[in-house]
Amino acid sequence: MAANVRASDSFVESLENEGVEFVFGLPGEENLDVLDSLRKSKKIKLVVCKHEQAAGFMAATIGRITGKIGVCLSTLGPGATNFTTCAAYSQLGGYPMMMITGQKPIRASKQGSFQIVDVVQMMTPLCKFTKQVSEGELLLSLVRRSTKIAESEKPGPVHLEIPEDIAGESVPYHPPFPVFPVRRAIAEMKAIDAAVKMIVEARSPLLCIAAGANRARTARALRQFVDALEIPFITTQQGKGVIDERHPLFIGTAAISANDYVHCASDEADLIINCGHDTVEKPPFFMHRSGKTKVLHINFYPSEVDEVYFPHGDVVGDIANAIWQIKETIKERQPHWDFRWFMTVKEFADKHVADHWEDTRYPFTPQRVIAAIRQAMPEDGVVCLDNGMYKVWFARMYKTYGQNTLLLDNALATMGAGLPSAMAVKLKYPDRKVFGVCGDGGFAMNSQEIATAVEHGIDLTCIVLNDNAYGMIEWKQHTGGFQKWGLGIVNPDFVALAESFGAHGHRVNSSEELEPTLEKVVNLKGVHIVEIPVDYTLSTEILGPVLAERVKELLSLKPQIPVAREPVPVPTPMDKEPEPKPAEPAPGVVPAPVPVKVEAAPKGSTGPLKYPYYIANVPVFANEDLQVIDKATGEVHAVCAQADEAVVDKAIAAADAASKQMAAMPSYKRKAVLERAVVEMKERFEELALALCAEAGKPIKDARGEVGRLIDTFTIAAEESVRIYGEYAPLDISARVEGFSSIVRRFPIGAVSMVSPFNFPLNLAAHKIAPALAVGCPFVMKPASRTPIGALIIGDILSKAPELPAGAFSILPCTRASADLFTVDPRFKMLSFTGSPDVGWKMKERAGKKKVTLELGGNAACVIDEVVPDIDAVVKSVIHGAFYQSGQSCISVQRIFVNASIYGQVRDAIVAAADKLRMGDPRDEATFIGPMIDVKEADRVERWVEEAKAAGGKVFQHKSYGGLRA
Repeated sequence: MAANVRASDSFVESLENEGVEFVFGLPGEENLDVLDSLRKSKKIKLVVCKHEQAAGFMAATIGRITGKIGVCLSTLGPGATNFTTCAAYSQLGGYPMMMITGQKPIRASKQGSFQIVDVVQMMTPLCKFTKQVSEGELLLSLVRRSTKIAESEKPGPVHLEIPEDIAGESVPYHPPFPVFPVRRAIAEMKAIDAAVKMIVEARSPLLCIAAGANRARTARALRQFVDALEIPFITTQQGKGVIDERHPLFIGTAAISANDYVHCASDEADLIINCGHDTVEKPPFFMHRSGKTKVLHINFYPSEVDEVYFPHGDVVGDIANAIWQIKETIKERQPHWDFRWFMTVKEFADKHVADHWEDTRYPFTPQRVIAAIRQAMPEDGVVCLDNGMYKVWFARMYKTYGQNTLLLDNALATMGAGLPSAMAVKLKYPDRKVFGVCGDGGFAMNSQEIATAVEHGIDLTCIVLNDNAYGMIEWKQHTGGFQKWGLGIVNPDFVALAESFGAHGHRVNSSEELEPTLEKVVNLKGVHIVEIPVDYTLSTEILGPVLAERVKELLSLKPQIPVAREPVPVPTPMDKEPEPKPAEPAPGVVPAPVPVKVEAAPKGSTGPLKYPYYIANVPVFANEDLQVIDKATGEVHAVCAQADEAVVDKAIAAADAASKQMAAMPSYKRKAVLERAVVEMKERFEELALALCAEAGKPIKDARGEVGRLIDTFTIAAEESVRIYGEYAPLDISARVEGFSSIVRRFPIGAVSMVSPFNFPLNLAAHKIAPALAVGCPFVMKPASRTPIGALIIGDILSKAPELPAGAFSILPCTRASADLFTVDPRFKMLSFTGSPDVGWKMKERAGKKKVTLELGGNAACVIDEVVPDIDAVVKSVIHGAFYQSGQSCISVQRIFVNASIYGQVRDAIVAAADKLRMGDPRDEATFIGPMIDVKEADRVERWVEEAKAAGGKVFQHKSYGGLRA
């Protein structure tokens, strides 16, 4: 016979079984048993808040960022009624949440109707499931049942009312019900075929990503869809970050419903592929019955028709699977698709959407504040918005790099949620930087939770944008033609308020203090409240007449694109239909914006990224001896396994042994290896680019360019792998050789030694690796010790190729002392080196009989003569050639000879152009000059400058630096 336990103990164990980590709330008399059971839990942290509404917002936020239920707790009556706004927030937003409320004893109560409200009836229209627990033994099944309901599509709130006597009763012990992933149903094949037909027959299809697509697998599927089909995309406010908004096909966010830049694209699309859209979110565009634009609705549930949303086709089922099936059927961009206008819109919007972000007025424009916040926040930092006028500006111009790194509410759009949401995110992800951003009105609604944050030691910054008014409604009042009245706010001293709660208060008192203040507080411990005065006057003007004029200007650029065309053949599904990829389990959200696909370390580890070396195709985490420094921050970005001479020797032996198998590999298999590598490189495009930013200090735009060249090189190598022809020539040049012919065949040379440099760690590695694989040569590569990560990611990609025999490749970061075998070992049949002339020529002298190819640094000069027709164009080229890659390129402009007659003109133009170059964090989109590879190289440049000055040279001032490091 099972032992008895208290029902509340069984209830808490069930919550633990569901993976609950936090319970937020205010306990009361009626749930003291639950409170006592939580006291004994080793897995659940109780966060006692100052108001139930804040607790509910925190629980909903946990559900939002994890896809698993967040849990909040209150007493009966007034405590329970305070949850209603949170229930609506969860329901409309689609965030799984469980609300637990207490109640008077139901079997015997002596208090009549005191504090009693029919909470179950109250919650019924707001929740997916609500029930009063009438038997303690039912708690186990009710927790499992309600959790499944909350987490299934569309996610939302559930409610359990646990009366005081039920929580305290003794029940037989049973273990919690098992938890298992629920696979979603996939779309019917006929629906997929119809969707494919609509997309292929469109002239200018446009993808719209909405809140329902914010699921981990769905995001991956959408990235692959966009990369493969090259269809431009827009997002709704709650779809921001599903795909990194630095993607070249991102047009913009629909922050308002009409008459913005993105609508110049959506209005001209003949098909919008609306992915994950729910009509509870403010419409990203308006449909018109007489309009030419068709809409394809792809979601977990059918479309809901209203006056402005009536799709022409539905694909109902798991979104990730549907998107994957469509991509696999269409396969690639269709030749008749025309995206010229969309890219014109993108270029125009990118130029103007953030107008006035450098405005120096005080109080600040919201554009300036948002730009400063983006600059201060790391890529995986999370910004949690309350609701107000600023939300429109965040949606329009805050570039979001990953899922759930900008949490805004475009469904219920309630005030008061910003600070609690930020607290929940920080509790869940304590190692990430988190900003709450509130207006003065919204902040006042739950400002008491500062004390909760202080009590629980949450390192958090909350920014209060103070305009002493309800700014959004004031804007609506103004645009509606009403007299300004009734919307002013008399605010407290926010600094003193923060300090009264035990937090740190800051006020930005001048235009010059904004960026330094934010960059300081983002790294501080403790709770920080930062008051920033804002002025929405200019914003009102910009979103009104100025935007209307800009849109008119943009529309004037629209080309006349003919609509009539021949019917388009529609791809048929693959002859042998592949097994559909499994439907996505219950909703979960990727917490980090850029997933690192290298198995970088044993799971659960923290700190710098960890990379193995690769020997004979296999990753080996032998040690962490090689530190890779983030060139912008000076911090350790990653640690890599470093090979010694014995490991290098084993790698060479493996490559030598693999030579015959590699040479015998048919060309179609070599092509397959290279083509699959290209596919994964495209999927990991941003990961590769960001690795370059960190390890080489390469500005993000240049980093993306190098990743593009990597992909191009592997693509060309794949094509050439099946075109390695020989040669036939007749030899009958005299009677003696009449009838003779020569046939030349090409054979792989054998194992290749490769040494790559620091300055183009991806591209120059690709120049060696891709041709070797194309012709069937095994290789051993030594990447530069300061920039090995790109080569190691290539190693990770190649390690998944089943066609490659063991020993086909090794990629070994190692010291110079361990690297001698790369030069002298006779088992290598070829040495390929890129680097300095001094090192290269010495290696050639010691290489023995093997073939040697050297790509060495130069001393490139540029001559500018008086016959130059366009000095500005020449200067532009010179500036790029001189300062690109911080001058750390063998083909950089190092000497300039100018005709004396135009010397002054050229000199002044070069100085002026150099003065405009942006230096700084390589991850910043605007940066042109990032850091040098290390301090030693910076010292060397300064010595050169001093030597030149000593020899009579003159330094032409660049900003305030004058030849010195910034």
